[in-house]
Amino acid sequence: MLEIISLFTAQYGLTKSEVMREIENVFSVMLSQWHGCEVMVFFNDDLQLEAVAYHKTRGVVMQAEIDFTRMRGLNTLKKRLEKSISKVALLKQTTHYKYYEKELRWGEVTGRDAEHNLYVETEVIPGETILATCPLNRIGVHERTSPCFSVGAKRAFHLRRVEPILLKGTPRLNVVVDRVSKTLVEALLKEQLGHPADTISIRCIKRYVGRKSFVLASKRIPKSAILAVTGELGEKLEVRFGNGSK
Repeated sequence: MLEIISLFTAQYGLTKSEVMREIENVFSVMLSQWHGCEVMVFFNDDLQLEAVAYHKTRGVVMQAEIDFTRMRGLNTLKKRLEKSISKVALLKQTTHYKYYEKELRWGEVTGRDAEHNLYVETEVIPGETILATCPLNRIGVHERTSPCFSVGAKRAFHLRRVEPILLKGTPRLNVVVDRVSKTLVEALLKEQLGHPADTISIRCIKRYVGRKSFVLASKRIPKSAILAVTGELGEKLEVRFGNGSK
């Protein structure tokens, strides 16, 4: 069992305690179903797995230990355990990644599917490469056939959604990015400003993708930053500062 714990800890990025807790839960549920009574499975102080069945006899609750070494169906238990642990690991990963939703991420276009949705390789978390999807309807019409989105191109994306899904029965992390969000305009301007962006309020109040975006800023933004964002998005920016004057 210690080998299984070490294997799942390394394979799924879970802690030892998380793996042990899931083993106890899965084995308790499965053995309860098989024996038709409540079965508690737990690790003892020596990290050996023990199982105790509880059943009533003439109104009295009786306990009986289950010997794992003589029990059949261990392969079924292991398969059920691996499936359960993969779900736990996915939920943990989803929670971690969700923290970064609505942020700017640069990604490399790696291909398209049959519906012309983009596949984008990006790092939601620095050092952790993941494949995201940018749906066709989340790309501006002016960009859908642009060579700027050919394989190998590096573009800016808005991290739209992170969610767990089942793909042919296998748990997978689904990361969706887009190019049409107003937040993308704001994030690109802040990236151009660097550290001073912390002292400036920037809000995109309206965006006509591929045409023009209207932005309100609490302080003046350098023309070079505005032109850089204009070039990345392929649309004009009208930025008003302070009291609303251009």
